[in-house]
Amino acid sequence: MPITRRIFLNLSITSAVSVACSQQKLLSTSVIPPNPKVVALEWVYVENLLALGIQPIGVADIAGYNKYVNIAPKLVDSVIEVGTRQEPNLEAIAKIKPDLIIGVKQRHEAIDQTLSAIAKTLLFDPYPELNAGNQLTRMQQIFLEIARVCHKTSVGESVLQSMQTSFATNAEKLDAIKLTDSPFVLCQFVPEFRLFNNNSMAVQILTQIGLRNIWQGELERFGFNTVGLEALLTIEHAHFFYIAETQASVQSLQRNPVWQSLEFVREQRLHALGEDTWIFGGPLSAQILAQKAVAALQQFLNG
Repeated sequence: MPITRRIFLNLSITSAVSVACSQQKLLSTSVIPPNPKVVALEWVYVENLLALGIQPIGVADIAGYNKYVNIAPKLVDSVIEVGTRQEPNLEAIAKIKPDLIIGVKQRHEAIDQTLSAIAKTLLFDPYPELNAGNQLTRMQQIFLEIARVCHKTSVGESVLQSMQTSFATNAEKLDAIKLTDSPFVLCQFVPEFRLFNNNSMAVQILTQIGLRNIWQGELERFGFNTVGLEALLTIEHAHFFYIAETQASVQSLQRNPVWQSLEFVREQRLHALGEDTWIFGGPLSAQILAQKAVAALQQFLNG
């Protein structure tokens, strides 16, 4: 492993620690007790809390979280359902008397005042504007801010260091099988094709381990383009990583002659990552994505 890569991985931690989150409000740790009771209204912040050793007392859409986010530790059975991510149940949140509520601006800014009347509230924006930072750095910044507020700064720094170590380990595995700098595309079937751009967190993770994204669609703030089948003709020489809620969306393509003619289909460079590979998550999901991508490539070489 070149020393320049190790230096880069270490610097990314320093950057995440030193660059402040671009949030509208920051909370003093003095207003949040140790071992706080926290409600999380977005799955990534559920994951973040669990990574810090904090079981939230309330979560929006627990069933959805358990289906799509496969990390350890798991949510305990005593966690209270507090509605959906789009429409949190304010009465249920107030009833469990949290010390802190964590949500996302794009969903919860309209009810910020109401949430803040129940408990101290933090709303984050995980999607920086184009040319205003990247999603992977923003994820780390938000994670460290949650750690700080919850009196878990040292734990948060350790988790991020473990993530970077995992990236380095998977980069070494990729180098060992001579697939460093291999072209790839990341797709999510919803059921349309979402192809992920270089500004997406998932692509930034796969780039850090040594792969090269060749989808060059117009940059979007959320990091992906929704395209038709014909767009795949321009990237057919890549390794095609995909996430599909069910295999039916992929199996339906088997009858399509355009799909069957694609080079990555003919040469079996199709790599299913599983529906529970959460590409909008935190540091634990980031590690799982890197591990699954490398494992898929190892399996491809082994036939």
